[in-house]
Amino acid sequence: MGTPEQRAAARWSEDGWSVVLGLVLVLAVWAAYQLKQPLDVFQHAIPVTWPAHALGQHFAQNGLAYVALWLVLLVLTGVAARALGTPFLPYAAGFTVLFVLAGVILVIGSQQTLKTYGLEYPFWALLFGVVIGNLIRLPGWLAAAAGRTELFIKTSIVLLGANLPFSIIATSGPRGFVEALVIVALGFTVAFIVGKRLGIDPLYISILGAGASVCGVSAAIAVGNAVRAPQRKVGYVVSLVVVYGLILVFLLPALVHLLGLSNTVGGAWIGGSELADASGAAAAAILGDTAVSTFSLVKLSRDVLISVICLILGAVAATRWNAEAQPSSSPWSELWRRFPKFVLAFVIASLLATWWQAAYGKAFNTDFTANLNAVRTWLFTLTFFGVGLNTRFREVREVGGRAIALFTTVVIVNVIAGLILAYLLFNGR
Repeated sequence: MGTPEQRAAARWSEDGWSVVLGLVLVLAVWAAYQLKQPLDVFQHAIPVTWPAHALGQHFAQNGLAYVALWLVLLVLTGVAARALGTPFLPYAAGFTVLFVLAGVILVIGSQQTLKTYGLEYPFWALLFGVVIGNLIRLPGWLAAAAGRTELFIKTSIVLLGANLPFSIIATSGPRGFVEALVIVALGFTVAFIVGKRLGIDPLYISILGAGASVCGVSAAIAVGNAVRAPQRKVGYVVSLVVVYGLILVFLLPALVHLLGLSNTVGGAWIGGSELADASGAAAAAILGDTAVSTFSLVKLSRDVLISVICLILGAVAATRWNAEAQPSSSPWSELWRRFPKFVLAFVIASLLATWWQAAYGKAFNTDFTANLNAVRTWLFTLTFFGVGLNTRFREVREVGGRAIALFTTVVIVNVIAGLILAYLLFNGR
């Protein structure tokens, strides 16, 4: 494992490489569009929803796109892994196996009925990863790639920033942002008050609060890396997000009908209460297009707050929760040394996306986000799969009843608050 200084240096290096990889991909997609040679090979390397679409025909037409994406990700992450001390050839072998298995997971997660119930790729990646990781001992060459989950997820979070331009706040209007801001603030307040009383580690509280209050899986992983929490705890929270998100897919639309709420209010309620974009969109779709519209308005405003939350919690973790006694270092230099640099790249990508969206219009935005989202989906899948492979059943007991109780409390509070806010802000609109 190395000394604390070596571990901190490794984390900083992964931060630095995620910044490089993320911004290189963002700039490459932008430059290709400018040169009228868009990198649509990326967006074609995502399995179609089946059986609504012909899966076999899709692979026959886009097989080379999958090969191209594999090669791009192998080269970029392989260079980073080599710089971080992992020999390239063992990493390349392990990454290739992970990529193939991630492709199988994406195919399963794109099945039409499973998608309807919110059982998409995060669920299957974690499930298969945990099962495989507990049944077999990973060979060194596979572990070399599976151990790079932080590099994968930090890079994908930089790409997420490009999909969340700050203009979303302005275009969505104040109502969606007000509801989102109150939900996030209330969720974290409850999480830290209750979590402290329960004696839960503040790093763990941060991840639980993010998963329940901001945007589910993405927020839990982003905050977990920002505060440098153990990856297995991030995996536990991701599992809770998937389970609770699936429950809310059915519960919230049923409650909307039971309470006689309009679809506008119902969509806003789901947008403020659901844990993840996919499950929330599924719940809102049950109500109709109007609900989907107001759901998107509120949920995207919550998503945008990821960067702010990461900045705040990353700074607090660097100066208080993870502080080490280093008399020779000034507080500011210590803060910068520990601060998650990938969060700054997230903000830069978001600002660039805001600028380009205004300059080039809807056509660019559609192509830009579709290609980057495809790459991000693959990196997310590799991350969840890797987290599962490195999770042992004997460690699952660390989730603990207290953590589950805290997560449940925050979800319930946000559901109630989401209903009140949705009714006050969107009723009759």
